[in-house]
Amino acid sequence: MPDNRIADFHNDILTASGRIEMLSRETVCCVCALFRGNRSFAQLRSIALRFNKEKRRNLFLGLEDIGYFTPETAEEIRAWNPVYASLTWNGANPLAGGCMDDGELTPKGKFAVRFLAECGICIDCAHLNRKSFAEVLKCESGRLVDSHTCMNGICRHPRNLEDWQAQEIVSRGGLIGIAFVAGFLKEDGAASAEDVYRHIDYCVQKFGIESICIGSDFNGTDNLPQGIRGYADLPRLRERLLLAGYSDSSVDRIFSENLRAFLSHHN
Repeated sequence: MPDNRIADFHNDILTASGRIEMLSRETVCCVCALFRGNRSFAQLRSIALRFNKEKRRNLFLGLEDIGYFTPETAEEIRAWNPVYASLTWNGANPLAGGCMDDGELTPKGKFAVRFLAECGICIDCAHLNRKSFAEVLKCESGRLVDSHTCMNGICRHPRNLEDWQAQEIVSRGGLIGIAFVAGFLKEDGAASAEDVYRHIDYCVQKFGIESICIGSDFNGTDNLPQGIRGYADLPRLRERLLLAGYSDSSVDRIFSENLRAFLSHHN
């Protein structure tokens, strides 16, 4: 059975073949990411409205790649009530540069950052390149998060955070979700629960236990670590943390309590 003490900062169930009712039972709380992909704004609107109509109290909306953001769509996006919004995916769009290119934060992107900050919607720095990330810092950006990532100090990857980026997120009261993506966890891709532990422990030692949570990217990647295919497999990660000397209460903070406290401020 799944460990129901798990909270998840990023699950792509809304654009995958999964049921939110099951996710509500499997987690304490979960942010369900609405990934743009090749979907039209009308399609995204339909998914967002259906989610907000059908969701359970412990499920929240996140937006992944808001390249469709304009002054005309801004108020409607606000009404969807997302916890966070990421400006890009891997490539550049009208707002900013993604992690796989060298694009900059555009004037439209700066407007989006300011608007989201005014609305209390977190900027999700997942997928931003370093240049765009630094430019976001110069805006009135409000609270920053990275919903699903790993650490460059352990594994070099364009999607992973440098220490200075993680520190900027933490210093602004944000949260970092450690992803279960094998390519982010280990450079040769042969990752396991041990590598997830290494990234979590690195973050805790560098930035404090209150800044870390789980951002699985379940339903968004098939490139999962060996032995981790869903929430039911996470007790082995809990056991690894306990073996390393983490207390039960500390593991609970990482697995659920940090994210639950963060989301408690979101209506």
